[in-house]
Amino acid sequence: MKQQLIALLDNENNQKYYRYLLLDPLTSVSELDFVGLNNIKDLYGEQAVTPVVRKDLAYDLDACPQLVTLGKPNQELENRLLHFSLMEAKGEILQSKRYVCCWLVSQYEPKIVAKILSEIGMHLTQFLGSIFVPFYEPFRMQLLHQGNLICPEFLADLLSSFVSYSYLTVNKTIETINNLGYKPNPSTIFLSEDAKFYNQHIKKIFDIYLSQANIYIKLDKETTQINLLDLARAYHRACSYGLTNLNDQRTFTIMTLRYGNLLSNSTLKMAIDQAKLNEGSLSERFQAIDRQEFLSIKN
Repeated sequence: MKQQLIALLDNENNQKYYRYLLLDPLTSVSELDFVGLNNIKDLYGEQAVTPVVRKDLAYDLDACPQLVTLGKPNQELENRLLHFSLMEAKGEILQSKRYVCCWLVSQYEPKIVAKILSEIGMHLTQFLGSIFVPFYEPFRMQLLHQGNLICPEFLADLLSSFVSYSYLTVNKTIETINNLGYKPNPSTIFLSEDAKFYNQHIKKIFDIYLSQANIYIKLDKETTQINLLDLARAYHRACSYGLTNLNDQRTFTIMTLRYGNLLSNSTLKMAIDQAKLNEGSLSERFQAIDRQEFLSIKN
C-alpha cells in the first residue's frame, strides 16, 4: 500500500507538482506521533502547514482541516511523513472521526489549494443542505464516491483542480480520483439521490457500520470484508419502508446483509410491520422467529 502511494505521489509525472496530506484536527493523535501537527511544524517549519478554512469553524483556524506539504515541485517527497500518515490512517478505520483525510497532487501552491478545498465544501452545501460539507472525511468520501458511480464524472469534475485525490477506504484500500483531463458537459453532471441520502444520514450509517464491524471482530472475521455500499443500501431500504427507530434500522440492515431481502418473507415482513407500530421492538421480534424463516429467503 505504501508503495502504491509512493508510485502515485512520486512518479515521474507527479514529481513536478505539489504533493499534499490533509489532516483533520477535530480528532486527535498522541503528541508523540510523528504526524501530530506540532511535530510536523517543529520538523518541517510552520510554513509546511496551511489551514483550510471551514465556514462553521472559521473562528478557530486550529480546529479547521490542515493541509501539509509532502513535497514541492521537483523536490523529494517526505517519505517518513507519508509512511506515518498511512500507518495512522490504517489504525483509525473504526473511529468516527479520522485524522488522516487524503493525499493530494496539485499544480497549485498551498494557499490556493486550501481555498479550493473550502470552496468545494461550500459548493456541496447546495446538494446536501448543510452549513459546510466535510466531504474530505474518508467515510463520507467513500459513500460519495461509491454511491455516485452512476455519474463518476461528478466527483472528478468537483476535484478538477487536483491531478489526483486519494483516500483510504474502510476496506483498507487506496481509492484514487484522477483528473478527467477534460471539462464534461454540466448538464450530464449530477449527484445521485442515493449518494445525497447516504451523506445526510452519515452518522447513523457509521453507527450501524460500527455495529457490523464489532460483530465481525467477535466472529474473528476481517472488518475489511464489510461492503459499505451494501450496508448503506440496506439502511436506505429500512428507512424507505418506514422504520424510524435506530435500533430497528440497525437490526433490519444487519439482518439484510446476513440473509437478504427480509421483506420477501411474509413472517419477517409481519414482524417488521409490527415494529413500525411498536418502535424499538424489531430485534426482539426477530429473536422469536425460527431461523429457518431467514434461511428460506430467496434473493
